[in-house]
Formats: sequence, C-alpha cells, structure tokens
Amino acid sequence: MATIFIIDDEAILHKLYKDVFAIKGHQVVADAYDGEEAIRKFMAMEPKPEVIILDHRMPNKDGLEAMREILSVQPNARIVFISADANVRDQAMKSGAASFGLKPVTIRHMLDLVETAMVT
Repeated sequence: MATIFIIDDEAILHKLYKDVFAIKGHQVVADAYDGEEAIRKFMAMEPKPEVIILDHRMPNKDGLEAMREILSVQPNARIVFISADANVRDQAMKSGAASFGLKPVTIRHMLDLVETAMVT
C-alpha cells in the first residue's frame, strides 16, 4: 500500500484515481489542482506521501517546475509524471521522475506506473 498525492488540473481524474487506488489498497492523502497549490500542500505535509502523481500542463506552475521544487525539498520523492506531450518524457525522467505516463493513461498503466515508482 502506498500513500499518494495527486496533482492534476482535471477534477474528474482525481475521483477516478482515488476510486481505483482505494480498490488496490492505496490511500490518496492529498490532491492539488495546479502547481502552486501542490507546492504549498507538499511543504505542509507530514509525513510526505510515498508517491506523487504529477501532471505536466497545469495553471500557475507546470509539472516540471513543481517537480523541481518538490525534489529540492525531498530529493528521493517518487514522482509519476503524466503528460499528453511525449516530448517532455526525457526531460521529466532526467529531472527526477520515477516513471512517466503518456495521457490518456489507462487504469492498468497508471497502477503499473505507481508500482514502478514504489520500487525505484
């Protein structure tokens, strides 16, 4: 079981992820809808989540910026980076993402991404 922080500007995905993760025994401990909100919430969280699902394109601060800030506070954070833009995959992985998913991500693939992040 993992504790998970969901960061995505699409509200429907929050509900879907929460339902699927709960079925698999994972617990969503927080969620945010843009990069700035994500950083604020992450800084205040204790304990920190085991896995962070982080979207790329969001208002106020994109996923790459948010990831850099999160990793500056917790260098071993396990980040599942999600984007509809395949061109950011290499940059996300080089910047510290544990795994990368190309939107639209299937439920099975999302679960695989979280499991991959847990073992890295």
